[in-house]
Amino acid sequence: MLEQAGFSLDDGTGLRVVGACFLSERRFDWDLFRGYDSIRVLTYSASIPAIVKMLDDFDFAEFECVFGCEGTLRDIKDILAFQQVAVGDTRAAIMGLRDERHAYILGKVHDGQARFRVLRKYIAHAKLYLMENSTDGRTRIVIGSANLSERAFSGRQPETLVTFDDDAEAWEHYTRMYDGIRDSASDEIPLPPERIVKAEIEIEETPAIANKTTTLVIDATPAEEIEFSVPVQIEKFEKVKAAVLPHIAAAIPPFRGGKQRITPENKREISRLRMVKSAEEADHRYLSINRSEGTAVLSGDPFPLDWDESKVRADADLLTDYFGNYEGAFEGDVARLQRDYFILWSWLYFSPFICDMRSLALIKDEDIIRYPSFAIVFGKSNCGKTSLIDTLMTSMFGKSTLVDKSGFTASRLRALQQGYKRYPVFFDDIGRTAFRNHGRDIIKDELLPPVAEHPGFVLSMNDEPKAFPDEIVKRSLMIYTTTALPPHNEALRQRLQGRIQEIRRGITGHLYRRYLTEVMARLGDDRLPDDWLALSSGALSGIITDANGQHAPQWCQEMTWLSYAEKRYDRVKARLNDLLRESARAKTEGDVPNGWAMDDERVMVWEQRDAFGRRGFDWEDVPSTLIDEDASSGGRTVLYRSSLEDFLGRGLRPKRRFRLPWG
Repeated sequence: MLEQAGFSLDDGTGLRVVGACFLSERRFDWDLFRGYDSIRVLTYSASIPAIVKMLDDFDFAEFECVFGCEGTLRDIKDILAFQQVAVGDTRAAIMGLRDERHAYILGKVHDGQARFRVLRKYIAHAKLYLMENSTDGRTRIVIGSANLSERAFSGRQPETLVTFDDDAEAWEHYTRMYDGIRDSASDEIPLPPERIVKAEIEIEETPAIANKTTTLVIDATPAEEIEFSVPVQIEKFEKVKAAVLPHIAAAIPPFRGGKQRITPENKREISRLRMVKSAEEADHRYLSINRSEGTAVLSGDPFPLDWDESKVRADADLLTDYFGNYEGAFEGDVARLQRDYFILWSWLYFSPFICDMRSLALIKDEDIIRYPSFAIVFGKSNCGKTSLIDTLMTSMFGKSTLVDKSGFTASRLRALQQGYKRYPVFFDDIGRTAFRNHGRDIIKDELLPPVAEHPGFVLSMNDEPKAFPDEIVKRSLMIYTTTALPPHNEALRQRLQGRIQEIRRGITGHLYRRYLTEVMARLGDDRLPDDWLALSSGALSGIITDANGQHAPQWCQEMTWLSYAEKRYDRVKARLNDLLRESARAKTEGDVPNGWAMDDERVMVWEQRDAFGRRGFDWEDVPSTLIDEDASSGGRTVLYRSSLEDFLGRGLRPKRRFRLPWG
């Protein structure tokens, strides 16, 4: 029958309107899922904690989850890229469990009690949970905007769920909808019977290609229905697709008559292709930690958290020796350098937990600034910044991974924030312009990324930035030093470099494994520490003391956040003290080209500008509360005297007037 004007046949598909009436509302509780022995779920962005909760906390005899894409799957390239991401995420989720839980879930899959499927068409906006009790026949349907994730069901997001209990008509409608999507548009994710040893899969292992006996027919998507939203899943999906396209383009047939037919021969040809990945395409680094399970996954492989005491002792000796190399070789305040670098060490080791601390701080309305997700290390080019970070990263993960500084852009930083999970992101030699254009905004942004796990960033910069705005200083861990290796002593430099290479080769990573285990135990499941720096530095100091069998070095003592925060303006104080030296003081403004004067309430500083309009003193890193912005202009800066004296910790005495004996 032809469609007539104003009328169309309703085949039960497409956008549906369901009639309902309001009965009640209540706060979400996980008991919503209790009392049923089977559950079927249609969702996307499922998380490890939620899967564990569904299969462990609840006694489901059967569990099925269909993962959908939040963007349009238009052709075979989209399907392969999405399935590669979704299958890899599912395998990584299971790998992240303890051994017995890992085996338990795979056992359920092998016995046919648990199934994971992935879509190959449709935009999966539907979030659907179908639960049934086979003993008494009770049913429950849960629909709404919340995905199957611990984060969505935590009450931290403004989501709504709607339930239909023991409603036969609703059960028939939503079961038909679920079965239709599952049976016509999804593929089962194959999982090994005993153990998953690798999260990532290759293109030829995607479910859409793995079946070489059938033809896959893909309908063209009308332009008005093409849709993309969402950050995390789509970011990963687009990245994989960009890597896939150039390599399989020749094997992909075009659309004919509005359909793309992927025949068994096409599938075999695609499977035969082996992609050579660039460094950017192959960058799948990430660290995921399940604190409740006490497990971790590093780039798709289990990250062991057990340690050997003799290897912990060896690592402690090597890293203590590394810090000892500063003595007798570097010129300047070596003790201060060691202490500051130990603070950086404490932050870097703790950085995988910073995302949790920031989330908890927002939930509990605490001060999120106390939990910096950025560490900025700057100073002279030969003060050992890069070497230190390389060595510490090696002690954590067996190697140092540096991100090319050409990728220091706003979009790339956001992508890394979502893709690396808890793996620290290290940029070296970032210039002032790049930092100003791309770094400031992301540091000032106190909203959390749309992912539960996100990394800390370490930025190494040379002495080019003379100042940082107050808003950056208070939101970042700032490490500045002028203590450095003498550039003219090449023999000393080579000797130290050789020793550093020996240290890196000898590091086993067992000290960091012990650190992670101890810190997770101290943090508990949902505790926001009063002082993360004291916790981290105290844990490190304790491990090193225990390993060495003696007191830790002076630089390796517990350090509090307050003691660090009070010292982060030391450099600014030193520069201000030099600017306000007595010899530069004038009786009145204008007596000298550059100088300062004061009255009872204010301190006035004036400077000549150079040919480019620049001033000699950079006021950007001086706390803004010290400056009277209304009275300051051009080359003249006016400071509040009382606030300035409190900041400097000293009084500015009035200029003494000497009386001549004959006057």
